[in-house]
Amino acid sequence: MKHISFSFILILALSVTSWAQTVLSGQVTDANDQPLAGVTVLIRGTNTGTVTQADGRFSLSTEKELPFTLSVSFIGYRREEVVVRGNNFRAIDVKLAEEAITADEVVVSASRVPEDIRKAPVTVEKLGARQFANSPAANPFDALQNVKGVDLLTQSLTFKSVNVRGFGANNNNRFVQLTDGMDNRSPGLGFGFGSVAGISDLDIESIELIPGASSALYGPDALQGLMLTSSKNPFTYQGLSAQMKVGLNNVGKSNFGPKGYIDMAVRYAKQIGTRFAYKVNFQRVSGTDFIADDYDDRSTGARTGFFSTDAGQGGVATGIAYVPNNNPNTNFEYDGVNIYGDDINNAGAFRFPANYGNAALQGKLVTRTGYTELDLLGNYGRVYNNRANVSLHYKVGRNMEASVGWYYGNGNFIRTAGFREYFPDYRRHQFKAELRGDNFFLRAYTTQQRAEGWNIGQTARIMNTIWKPTSQWADEFGQAYVENKVSIQEARAVADRGRYLPGSPDFRFVRDGITSVYNNERIALLNTTGTRFRDNSQLFHYEGMYNFSQLLHGVIDVIAGSSLRRFLLESGGTAFPRRADGSEYTINEFGAYVQASKEVGFGTGPDRLTIKPTVAVRYDKNQYLQGGFTPRASAVVSAGVHNVRASWQSAFRNPAPGQLFAIPPTGQAGEVGGLPQAYNGAGLNTNPGYLQVEVTPYQSSTGAAVPQPFIIDPTQFTTEKIKTWEVGYKTLISNRFYVDAFYFSSRYTDFIAAQNVFQLLTPGADVSALLTPTSYRTLQVNFNNKNEIFVRGAGIGLEYGLGRGYTLSGNYAYQTGLITLRDARGAIRNDRAGVPVVKRKMSNPEVSQLGRNFFISPENRYNISLANPRLTDRLGATLTYRWTDRTWVEQGTTAGDVWLPSWSSVDAQVSYRVPAFKSVVKLGGTNIFNQYYAQGYGLARIGGLYYLSITFDELMR
Repeated sequence: MKHISFSFILILALSVTSWAQTVLSGQVTDANDQPLAGVTVLIRGTNTGTVTQADGRFSLSTEKELPFTLSVSFIGYRREEVVVRGNNFRAIDVKLAEEAITADEVVVSASRVPEDIRKAPVTVEKLGARQFANSPAANPFDALQNVKGVDLLTQSLTFKSVNVRGFGANNNNRFVQLTDGMDNRSPGLGFGFGSVAGISDLDIESIELIPGASSALYGPDALQGLMLTSSKNPFTYQGLSAQMKVGLNNVGKSNFGPKGYIDMAVRYAKQIGTRFAYKVNFQRVSGTDFIADDYDDRSTGARTGFFSTDAGQGGVATGIAYVPNNNPNTNFEYDGVNIYGDDINNAGAFRFPANYGNAALQGKLVTRTGYTELDLLGNYGRVYNNRANVSLHYKVGRNMEASVGWYYGNGNFIRTAGFREYFPDYRRHQFKAELRGDNFFLRAYTTQQRAEGWNIGQTARIMNTIWKPTSQWADEFGQAYVENKVSIQEARAVADRGRYLPGSPDFRFVRDGITSVYNNERIALLNTTGTRFRDNSQLFHYEGMYNFSQLLHGVIDVIAGSSLRRFLLESGGTAFPRRADGSEYTINEFGAYVQASKEVGFGTGPDRLTIKPTVAVRYDKNQYLQGGFTPRASAVVSAGVHNVRASWQSAFRNPAPGQLFAIPPTGQAGEVGGLPQAYNGAGLNTNPGYLQVEVTPYQSSTGAAVPQPFIIDPTQFTTEKIKTWEVGYKTLISNRFYVDAFYFSSRYTDFIAAQNVFQLLTPGADVSALLTPTSYRTLQVNFNNKNEIFVRGAGIGLEYGLGRGYTLSGNYAYQTGLITLRDARGAIRNDRAGVPVVKRKMSNPEVSQLGRNFFISPENRYNISLANPRLTDRLGATLTYRWTDRTWVEQGTTAGDVWLPSWSSVDAQVSYRVPAFKSVVKLGGTNIFNQYYAQGYGLARIGGLYYLSITFDELMR
């Protein structure tokens, strides 16, 4: 912060000279000469702007020399560009024509410079005021669910993960989220927080999204894409804005719902004089989360006999054989999806010996009785989120603007990684200082977080063990089942006598005792370690860019930039190991890039042909990994309204801090990083584990091959890489029919995929100990596999103006993931039938049988919308249908392997404008028919979300 504050003081000292002011004034009307209120009037290429008043009039002061161009825009109308000269600046009259489709959006994310979205060199999507207003989604971030190819995975009511182009993850560290240019991800945990710690809804100006490789300009981790959320500049958007929203969810839940929620937000922005402006934002959301209450028997490859196999073809998998039995009273191995402590692969089960006294239990696996997620949380699903921001802006001269800002996020949420983890009070501060001109920017910011959470599954396992060791519980179960000849239900009841009952004082005492103590500290009273961890890591990021185009007088457009990042990990040994001297690890990263482009034109008139080739290259280096270059080449050919683009791109991903350093607590399951510090720290160098996919057949039949130790060389751990080529087409025909289509093909190498490995708790024990679930722990070990992964996909978005304000729009996206399996030496692996696995779908059973690949992506999905923002001069409405294909999921330690069924949702909204009060009343809902569906295995199932909001915009201007 000292560096940032000092930099800003220098910025403010740069200029004390004043320039002559030009005061613009005018009026904006529609085709019928009726005044339009709320129209945005912006001096093109700057942040200087205003909005029209109730009579359509506006006034604007600027130091910019005449002539210049005003950009005038309003939802539902065609944007107009007006040249302001010395003879008209005091009486600027603008008429806006209604237009259902607006395709002349300007984006900056594709090339780091402003450009027409139709001529961007790569696929890019943009959501702005028009999309936010028309969307039935409850907030701007959720509107992403209508963008083609985007999978928005709901972790909590306030926490959603953005996924594009395969390898869907609850914690997507292959996708970069930027908030006003700042990395939105957790410095230590490595995943983007979305709206948990983002911008207040009222302050979001736009969201730009690039699906696909973006490292050439944005550096590491933009492997699958980038999202840039931009806030409103206080020079342009002034006055008081406020929003009150009330709603319902969890409708139809027996003995639980429905539950209400409240969302309140306020924004105030003010310009003082001609140079200074500030804004203040605050938003609070409180309610009840969607509940993870899937109590079906868990589908997981850790079960014996999980796959159906063909004995005549070497036991190759042909499908899923395991048939869930959802009744714990008749199922020895019942393992509920959102019930914990009963997990078959997390020491929640006991296998009776093959020579057990009663034949009915010989070799039988029996799971313990677990606790539901609601039982363990003990908060009735309550969720809250606070977001705040204060920004100060100062115009330094005519073409530069300096700003400092504070961004704050706080709330509780659940995330799903290897386990479900609860964060009861997450807090994050970001501080930024920036100097931006017409052709450059300098930015420095820091992320400071306080994140403490606890592992839900491990807490349940430890609670069961404290109350009664698994071996004792199994003895009592066996005696009751054999001697008394009772049912499974009755035997469980006998073994469970005296168990901590959810909500009881003993239950709360033990749970709170475990979850309040760190996982590397001992609880003497309970004779165990805690399950709490912390990540108070910090990030310091310094970057800048310069556009040399003016210096080169239009001969060629060149930009160059560089970046320096420093991570200070701080977990106290609870999430990452410490150095030998007890200090925490740091991570330093450096990057630099250059891009050159040139547009060449042929002919004149509206059908003029232009060709714009662009090349870019970037170099990045992480102190623990080998550095590398990521080039990109693209070209856009435009002829009239038709725009064709083609690109070849490369990208890479630095492993997240957890994938580098993570070590689970002694004796507990968890993630293991890929560096030697983590691999050796988990004892895998002296006590190697065994792959789950090799152990499971051995557990089901002693005649199966004895599993061999899984050994890798952690010194070879490196970055994950991708190369992608893509073609696309965009057009707007007769201002009525909009088309945006693309096709891409990607190839991954050095892919980082954590595999489940069983490590014996007693080093040197015989491999037969793997037959007893309590004798080993499950580790998710990160490493680079040698497989070749191919992802191919296509998408198309269509929008058609039906007339009278109606638009019919839709989009469709397809993608599939193929894999060629290779062993540690690079040789192609065979499936169990002896056939080489070359470019096969990762969801095929014979491929999954050999190990997880985590593609987790629906093959098909589409959206269809009918909208009219002006049914009358005050009334607007939207109706949307979304459909997503079934998805093969391989996820976590206590999640599983399963086909999630396809799902659909009908969303709708009706809005009513009250111009006299500058307000909009909106009634809306998503999944209005309340058909519950899951976007991930073990995640909360999503039902209807219904809301009523009133928004007052730019009062007291």
